[in-house]
Amino acid sequence: MDPVEATVAVLITAMVLGIPLFGLTIRFSLKPVMEAFIRLREAQMGSNSAETARLAARVARLEGILDSHGITEEVRSSLSLSSGAPERVLGSPVKDRERV
Repeated sequence: MDPVEATVAVLITAMVLGIPLFGLTIRFSLKPVMEAFIRLREAQMGSNSAETARLAARVARLEGILDSHGITEEVRSSLSLSSGAPERVLGSPVKDRERV
């Protein structure tokens, strides 16, 4: 094998193996930094932002609509969430699930 072929083979191998490994290294090193930055920005914005207030008002309005239609009483009476009771969906029979 002449030196040109050897150089090309080494460069192709380095590109095929090196670029993905380099990308994974960058990803795993930057992920914690980016998550910390996102948490910092969320903390700076505060938990009482305008979006949170709008969502709280929307949920309250939807709960009011459910109350006016009498749906919440049905939900509360049909869902008795005791510690051993399986989960239920309105109108569906209770099925035992396999526990893993």
